[in-house]
Amino acid sequence: MLAVTFLGSGSKGNAALMLIGKNAYLLDAGLSCRRIEQMLAVHGRSLTDISGIFLSHDHGDHTRGLKTLLKKCSAPVYATAGTAAAISHTGIKPRSIITLKPEHELEMAGTRIFPFRVPHDAAEPIGLRFEKSGRVLGIATDLGSITSPVLHHLADCDILCIESNYDDELLEECSYPDWLKNRIRGPLGHLPNPGVRGILSRLKRPLEHLLLVHVSEESNTPDLVRANLEPLAGSASLARTSITVASQDDPTPLVVCGPLKFRQGYLFPTEDVIRADV
Repeated sequence: MLAVTFLGSGSKGNAALMLIGKNAYLLDAGLSCRRIEQMLAVHGRSLTDISGIFLSHDHGDHTRGLKTLLKKCSAPVYATAGTAAAISHTGIKPRSIITLKPEHELEMAGTRIFPFRVPHDAAEPIGLRFEKSGRVLGIATDLGSITSPVLHHLADCDILCIESNYDDELLEECSYPDWLKNRIRGPLGHLPNPGVRGILSRLKRPLEHLLLVHVSEESNTPDLVRANLEPLAGSASLARTSITVASQDDPTPLVVCGPLKFRQGYLFPTEDVIRADV
């Protein structure tokens, strides 16, 4: 089984729960440890159930709760060497670190894991691709553009989690200082709503579920995120895709690669569990 729920996602903090086979993993720990524990409890889980913590990169909105969390959780941290070095400078020193090398496959309990480089202004940021039993979960939460490695690893997913961070006009009008606006817009910044279409227009096969994450509260809205996809609504690759827009304060439904059949057309889910068609 492959499944994911974002416990919270946005500029203030990011963390997700991934279920891979029989094991539970965290992706990032940018929410407070208390908040992560509360959100895990919603899914009947606790920190003692966590088999590992994957870090996409070292920025505070992805690591802010990690130091406290590691006092309560002995799970290993999976991170690139650059990310591990960067968090160590902030006093975060996991008991066990398993080094992820971009473009080097890691096999774990029948799951193939592919870390890949993403363009972002962090120490050594990565996206992640998980393959199990012929199903694919792909994640890229922070990236300034869609590159060849990003396309290679994400264009044939069953579940795709990708950032849709900002709307150009709202970013221009928002209260951010100019230096921050320029950083966000830059090639190592964040992906604008139209940038998402750069990968969705190049999908190699029909996508079961699209989860749009890291949506800015200052320079974006869920309605704009969804409206951005309207030009692609008639494409074969998205004809049966369900769509979820993650929020900062509420967890997304648990999206599962499983045996239930999808309804036709776009689905803006309210269910607690969404299953991808087999």
